[in-house]
Amino acid sequence: MGKLNVTIDLTKHNFGRIDFTEARIIDFFCSYNLPSSLEFKVWGATLLLEPRWNHVEKLDSSLPTDTDMYVAGNGTLRIDHLVGGTMEVYVYDHIKKPGQTDTAKNCDGSELRLRREWPFEKTDRLDEYLWECVIQWPYGFCILNLFSEDGKVTFQFDTEDMVPANDYIMNPKLYGFNDKNIKGYSKGSINPLKRLWGIFRGKSNK
Repeated sequence: MGKLNVTIDLTKHNFGRIDFTEARIIDFFCSYNLPSSLEFKVWGATLLLEPRWNHVEKLDSSLPTDTDMYVAGNGTLRIDHLVGGTMEVYVYDHIKKPGQTDTAKNCDGSELRLRREWPFEKTDRLDEYLWECVIQWPYGFCILNLFSEDGKVTFQFDTEDMVPANDYIMNPKLYGFNDKNIKGYSKGSINPLKRLWGIFRGKSNK
């Protein structure tokens, strides 16, 4: 299958066409102040196909049309006309246990949670977009809730990265996110994903 860049419109009611539950946010380079337009990368979005697929975009004719498809690669989300929102990360414990992922704890036993709020005034003109998935840095479960004033939301990906969602479910280690899958990653390099920490510390990522 040849490489084909596809941009999907997820604005307003179209947002439900793609499921980000199994996705991972692999970069979120955002300054302390929320910009009017924002792009960030995710790995592992799931396209909800027939009978729910009614996009105007046409995909490769060799792809199945009767099964959901998992994007086993990078995709870029873009949202315009941002006015505010919140971001919470429940940080995962770095000590791995077989078959489970635990949330890191504070000294008092409470969950270690990072939160950033971009204040705004809610009106009926705003569209709400919610992502609830794992974020790569700081590593944890992320709840990203952004509000746009009639702005466009798009998701761009390559069809060569698509596999049946059932294939991912059967072999998540093969198709799921791995640091080594990211271009430019090396063990000895400084990980730029750590810049995200500045959002929660109140520092601008310039």
